[in-house]
Amino acid sequence: MKKITRNGFSLLLAGSALWIGGVSSAASAGALSVQLENDSFDGASDADYTQGLQLSYTPDTPLSWPKTLLPSQYQQREIHPQYFLGQAIFTPYEIGKTELLQDDRPYAGWLYLGMALQSAQLVPEIHLNIVERLEISVGVVGPASGAERVQHWTHNVIDTYAVNGWDNQLHNETTLQASYARKWAYIDTIGNSGLDWEASGTLGGSLGNVTTQLVSAFGLRLGKNLTSSSGIDGLQPTTIAPHLSAPWNSSGWYLFADWQRRFVRSDIFLDGNSDGDSHSIEKEPRVAEWRFGLAFTTGRLNWTLYHARRSQEFIGQYENSQFSGLGLTTEF
Repeated sequence: MKKITRNGFSLLLAGSALWIGGVSSAASAGALSVQLENDSFDGASDADYTQGLQLSYTPDTPLSWPKTLLPSQYQQREIHPQYFLGQAIFTPYEIGKTELLQDDRPYAGWLYLGMALQSAQLVPEIHLNIVERLEISVGVVGPASGAERVQHWTHNVIDTYAVNGWDNQLHNETTLQASYARKWAYIDTIGNSGLDWEASGTLGGSLGNVTTQLVSAFGLRLGKNLTSSSGIDGLQPTTIAPHLSAPWNSSGWYLFADWQRRFVRSDIFLDGNSDGDSHSIEKEPRVAEWRFGLAFTTGRLNWTLYHARRSQEFIGQYENSQFSGLGLTTEF
C-alpha cells in the first residue's frame, strides 16, 4: 500500500471537515452523534484497545440512487446514509517502557473517514424487523493517524503517567475497509405493559487491509418503542455505540445485552503493516465480546451508556480487555 506523510493527518482532517460540513448543509434535518470508548472509564490503565472516538452525521432524507444498483426487493425500502469520522488507539500493556515489547501488541493508531448505507424491512405479521448495513471507509494507520499526539495530549491534560513507546508504532499505511451486516430482530409487546422485548441475531463480515473477519452476534433488548430504534451496529474495529443511527421516539428507552463472536483472518493492529516490515504478534483467530448497557432519551438528546468485555486477541495477552462507552446524539 502507498504510504503517506505526516501531513496526511492534517489533510484528512481538513477534507473530513469540508465533506461532513457539505453533507450537513445539503440536508434539511438529521442527527449528529459523538461516541467515545475508553478503558480508563473502568479505572484500568491504557492497554490493548485503549480508546475509540467517532463523530457521525445521519440525515433524515433517504437516498434513491442506491436502488438503481440493487435487486427489486429493495425498491420499496428507504435507504438511509450515515457519514462518519473516527479514530482508534491501541497500545501494549507496559506503556511506560521505551523499548520494543516483542511479546505484546504493537502501538497503533487508525484515523478513518467513511459512509454507511442502512435499510430496514418490517414484517409486522411475524413481528420481524430485518436491518442491513453496508459500510465503506478510507483512512490511515501509523503516525499520520495522530494517535500518539492525542494520547500524549490527553495524559498531559489529566496529569497522569507518561506513555513512552510510540517510537515503536506501526508505520504509515493507507487503509480501505468494507463491511456488511444483516440483523434479524424479533420484537413483541409484553401484555398491556407498554414494554417491548427484542431478540436478535446478526451475521456479517469485514474485508480490507485493516481487518478481514466474519462476525456472528446475538442480542436482547427490553424497553419502549423498540421498533423505532432497531438499528444495527457497525463492526469492530470502528467505534460502536449501539443503534445511534436509528430514528428515535421522544419517549424511547431500552436496556440491552449482546454477545458477539469474531472469526479473524487478518488484523493490522496485531499482524502489523501489510508489507511485513513492522512489529507483529501472533493473534487469536477467534475473539468473543459481550456488552450490556442502557439507552434513553432526554428532550432532543439520545444517550447510550455501556460496558464491554473482550476475550484475548493475541497469544500471551496479559488479560481480557474491558472498556466502557458513551454515545450522545442530538436530532435537529
